[in-house]
Amino acid sequence: MNSWQRWVQAPKTHLLNKILFQVHLWAGIALGGYILMMSVSGVAFLLEDHLDRLFVPSTVQADGREPMSDDEMEARIEEVYADFEIVMISPPFNPQRAAAVVVRQDDVSTIRYFDPYTGEDRGSANPWQTNIYRWLIDFHDDLLIPGMGRDINGWGALVFLVMMLSGFTIWWRGKQQWRQSFTISSKSPRATLWQLHSVFGFWTLFFMLAWGLSGMFLTIPEVLRVVTEPLGLSNLLGMGIVGISPVEIDAMLEAGTLADNYQLLNINDFRADRSSGFMDFMVDIHFGRYESGWIIALLTVIGLVPAMMFITGFILWWQRVVMRSYRKLMSRN
Repeated sequence: MNSWQRWVQAPKTHLLNKILFQVHLWAGIALGGYILMMSVSGVAFLLEDHLDRLFVPSTVQADGREPMSDDEMEARIEEVYADFEIVMISPPFNPQRAAAVVVRQDDVSTIRYFDPYTGEDRGSANPWQTNIYRWLIDFHDDLLIPGMGRDINGWGALVFLVMMLSGFTIWWRGKQQWRQSFTISSKSPRATLWQLHSVFGFWTLFFMLAWGLSGMFLTIPEVLRVVTEPLGLSNLLGMGIVGISPVEIDAMLEAGTLADNYQLLNINDFRADRSSGFMDFMVDIHFGRYESGWIIALLTVIGLVPAMMFITGFILWWQRVVMRSYRKLMSRN
């Protein structure tokens, strides 16, 4: 009997634990594809600048050389794109940046990068690789549904939090076995899948909490305040007056219940002082707002954990539920 079977059949699985297990299971099944896509697209969001440096030919080597004059650059572009209309030439302000050139043919405009020192056509500003990860970034932002996608993402973050908390309850095996829940030790492939799912879930629990809370904070803060406000946690979490309408804010100012130096947060205008609240810290983790390369690399690996957890969870469900039911059905026939 493997660890998954022991957990399900153990006496400690009273009614509440069984309910939490079913919540975790069916929330994972319902949101599995969504979690997989948000995990992959979140990594694309995190690595956007690095991917741009890899695929977009916008940088050049100056090496102390003098750039071409404007007339020389224009003549070079007209030579390369003789059949195109030159719409705009934008010379670089940084000596290590390429010149951006907009050319048009048959009412279709494209942006090209030219080396300001050699006149070499460096390539498109939007190579095909960028279409892939920018599509993923747009998906992560609003599910490609402008106006509604962010609200859906907010509720998805709420369900993700419920699934995470129920998973943590399932992970707890009691005082005598809790140390075994930190590592992968079984030699059984089936038990290894379960341990991969639970151990990685535990070690990334804080980051999942950060993604869920900040996801709600950025999209449906008024729902998050339903919980934080009665508990007096809004100020502690640094939520400020997020989720309160401008009319209510004006009324609070007139009534003297809100200080004049309040700070309003929204998705497009965050405070410059990132240490001003717990939610700012959560948002920094969500967007990977760090300069250190090793932190970005760590967040990239951790960002793929939800995708791994969906895959391992799906395999476990398929083996333990679907195939078991199928074998029972076949045995009856």
